[in-house]
Amino acid sequence: MYGFSRAADTPARYAPPVRPARDAWKDNARLALITLVVFGHCLEPLRGIAAVDALYRFLYLFHMPAFAFLSGAVAGTEVDLKLLKRIAFRLLLPYLLFQALYALAAQTPGWPDPGPKGITTPYWLLWYLPSLAAWRLLLPVFMRLRYPLVFACLLALTAGWADDVGYRMSLSRTASFFPFFLIGHLYWPAWRERLRGPLVCALAIAMLLALGWAAGAVPDPRWLYGSNGYTALGVDDAAGTLWRLVRLGAGVVGSAAFLALVPRRAFAATAAGGRSLQAYLAHGFIVKFAVAAGLFAWLEAGLPPLVNALVLLLAAWVLVRLLASVPAARLLSPLTSPQWLERYLWRVPANQEIRRPARPQA
Repeated sequence: MYGFSRAADTPARYAPPVRPARDAWKDNARLALITLVVFGHCLEPLRGIAAVDALYRFLYLFHMPAFAFLSGAVAGTEVDLKLLKRIAFRLLLPYLLFQALYALAAQTPGWPDPGPKGITTPYWLLWYLPSLAAWRLLLPVFMRLRYPLVFACLLALTAGWADDVGYRMSLSRTASFFPFFLIGHLYWPAWRERLRGPLVCALAIAMLLALGWAAGAVPDPRWLYGSNGYTALGVDDAAGTLWRLVRLGAGVVGSAAFLALVPRRAFAATAAGGRSLQAYLAHGFIVKFAVAAGLFAWLEAGLPPLVNALVLLLAAWVLVRLLASVPAARLLSPLTSPQWLERYLWRVPANQEIRRPARPQA
């Protein structure tokens, strides 16, 4: 009316909030790590081959510790209703949905394993969801301690003393990987600033090569899973504590070396890293059906080990790009981020009203 647009006439306090730009380094790291997770799961059916088994152990030295590190880097220490709601509807509810879906899929002919063993024992790759929920709740408690990392490491080391700590409720893995989560929360800004430059990249490559050589000394890959007590692994508490301490050190070194090599600028594929959770949860169906169809047996019989590894790495990359695409996000979001069920189950208090800004007077 006075020659100004409606946007200019609207008070500044009513302007829509500007979303902060995504961190390309974190998304690149998520994309690379979820690709390695899928690659590792693709290697599992071929672990009878010595070279493949060595590569498999090398990946498990650092890729899940690095994932826990990234999760801790973005975690907050405030415990409020919003956090509890996110844990319930973004972690535990998708866990229950996918636990049920994998149980249904396990009934199909040729499925290579018995499937989930009840609700309280996470199936295969689903352990990360209840563990992440537990880490988010443990973090505020440990951050009130004078030496949080020391106590987190003590928890990881002593958890193996209990014979009944194992896959149930993901208790063993929750304790074993919690130090990596806490390190990510405490130190990721310092790591990010220091882990850069040509010399650091050269040292990182050398360190990963050394870890690849050392991976052959791991007596049992179950040491890398963090899912069993020491008795189940065939050692006494003293030896088990020492082995887990070495595993913690290797995980920290491997995570630092890997993250130092992650590019910091955005690429065309970078945005897919922000959708890594859906690729993580859904890729297990494809891997298991591929096993049931005999695809891995065909690869083992027809291709050399090195070619097998390269083919599976390429397949993992393609699979992640497909499952982390925008169309896949729209298809899978009712399961990976079930807002429809959240709206149905979550009751908004009667006195909580959404206040909309009043329209400016003309």
